[in-house]
Amino acid sequence: MAAKKLKTWIALGLLAAAYLATLMIVFTRPGAALSTDDRVVIRVTHWQIEAGPREAFDALIKRYEEINPRVRVEQVAVPGAVYNQWLRTQLIGGTASDIIEFGQHMQGMNDVPPRFFAPISDYVEEPNPYNRGTALEGVRWRDTFLDGLNSPDAFITNLGNYYAVTQCMLSMRLFYNPGLLREITGSATPPATYTELHALNEKLARYNAGRAETVALLAGSRFNSYILLSPLLTRGAYDVTFGMDRFRDHGPVAMDASVEYLRGAWDFRRPEMLAGMNIMREVSLMMRPGFQQLERDAAVQDFLRGRALTVATGTWDATSLRTMAPFELGVTEFPWPTRRDGDNARYFWSPFSEGGGTTAMAMYVNKASPHQAEAIDFLRFITSVEGNTIFSHTSGWLPSVREVEAPEYAKVYLPHFEGFVARTNFTYGFGSETRDLWERQAYRLTAPQGSVEDFLNALEAGFPAALLRDVRTNMRNMTISLRRDITPLAALAVLDGRDELNERERHSLAERESNQTMIEAKLYESVAVLERGRDVAK
Repeated sequence: MAAKKLKTWIALGLLAAAYLATLMIVFTRPGAALSTDDRVVIRVTHWQIEAGPREAFDALIKRYEEINPRVRVEQVAVPGAVYNQWLRTQLIGGTASDIIEFGQHMQGMNDVPPRFFAPISDYVEEPNPYNRGTALEGVRWRDTFLDGLNSPDAFITNLGNYYAVTQCMLSMRLFYNPGLLREITGSATPPATYTELHALNEKLARYNAGRAETVALLAGSRFNSYILLSPLLTRGAYDVTFGMDRFRDHGPVAMDASVEYLRGAWDFRRPEMLAGMNIMREVSLMMRPGFQQLERDAAVQDFLRGRALTVATGTWDATSLRTMAPFELGVTEFPWPTRRDGDNARYFWSPFSEGGGTTAMAMYVNKASPHQAEAIDFLRFITSVEGNTIFSHTSGWLPSVREVEAPEYAKVYLPHFEGFVARTNFTYGFGSETRDLWERQAYRLTAPQGSVEDFLNALEAGFPAALLRDVRTNMRNMTISLRRDITPLAALAVLDGRDELNERERHSLAERESNQTMIEAKLYESVAVLERGRDVAK
């Protein structure tokens, strides 16, 4: 009994010591109450836990602190699987980082920018001081980016402000195993057309016959449904997108496409939609059965272990693949269907632009940060010629800033921008309710025993109600944004009454007024459609 009590006291003592040590670390860390380090501390949070970005931010922080010794920068990398929940908890609790990666694709988070992020429009109109002595000296900050910050993440249209700067460009590529490809086909040349992809899949079926351990053509996961299957429907339904593009936006965004559905402008039974879903099913059957239950890392592991011949993924995985692949890594563009590839592909326009040239990895400033000036300064550095070069060459990712050249091995990832652009995502683009419905029913489309008809019957049973909930959520967020903007817009209207406005101010006035008018018009149209449905067009 005495020995048992002794063990209990030892355990309690160790627990108390660990607790006290933790308190000491927390209260003496830089920026904390008992710290002797009097530097300003800013934190940067992102979800890029792949090989490359964390190392790149370490290099950026080291160089920035050399230039700015009074500032300490801490990197906080949070896995994407928990990022949304973690971020919202931190923001509401007032403990979020000073700089935060965020994206408009994050479902159920549309209220975050107006509530928690600071607009940076005034800053991006000024030159970036870290570009002195470069070809971009004197160029206003937003014009130093390859896309001029003309992306939904950087400039939020319904808020009428720039909110973020971007760190990289992204593209999707087909990574393949040349040795395994040669073993299966006798050649290491990857398929260049969708028809060739089909032929390769047939050769692979013959190769797998009688084997205990089979090889899939495409490594699959639930994530692939987003980055590969969704674009197939978007590309195949461009006629639908173009037909409802009343505002000439190269395809309506989520709110507009939702309203167009409620107005009766499109549905999933359109021939283009049916053909696109047939292609989606064809491609899904090139993956291992059950891929919808797998997480993103499972697909990468299947590819690295030789259980899949190829993996279609974004260039965010490129450095990880280059680092971990036990074989020579092949890279090519995915052979998207065109009208030459059979009946199901007859609606596929080509060529398609790879994303319209927009940059990514958007970094926002926390409105509640006590160190906004330092946060802006750090963002200026990491998006300068020097800073973005460090990021690109350390991470292996493509740069977002003009005059920064990608590493030689990464140039194969450079996107091509010539071609058609479509922004309408018919699978995940309308909101969390319709996204969840699609994910719950996707197995009916992608499983070997499934079918397009079975999937559509299940989808259509719940889609209208789910879409209405998403539209109401979007309207609520839009109304919150409009209310937030009333005071600054009224102040700007008074300032705009001056006679001596310069050219930039007149352009800003026209852009602001047109944006605000369009936002309010779309909101009123949404209200009318919810009240009257298809009758609103009469």
